[in-house]
Amino acid sequence: MLWGRRGIDGHRWAVRSPRVGTFMPATPASSGMSGRPLDVLEASLGEQVTVRLKGGEEYVGELTGYDQHMNLVIEDDRDTTIIRGDNVVSIRP
Repeated sequence: MLWGRRGIDGHRWAVRSPRVGTFMPATPASSGMSGRPLDVLEASLGEQVTVRLKGGEEYVGELTGYDQHMNLVIEDDRDTTIIRGDNVVSIRP
């Protein structure tokens, strides 16, 4: 099984592999149940998402990584943003 990058805290991030064009899961393969939050994030990797934070801010960009705490990595044309999961109110794929 392939794993993505490790965050500062040592947890693994799911990331899209730019070399191979495939996704590397941060968790074992799902049991086929859709609708669970981490399953939705896994399905949204590499896709455009809108993330709303507690303070009302919104970030729009490509979801390129996440971890089990729902910390998110969002990339757009200009930069990469890492959002702490505690601040997330909603994520729209």
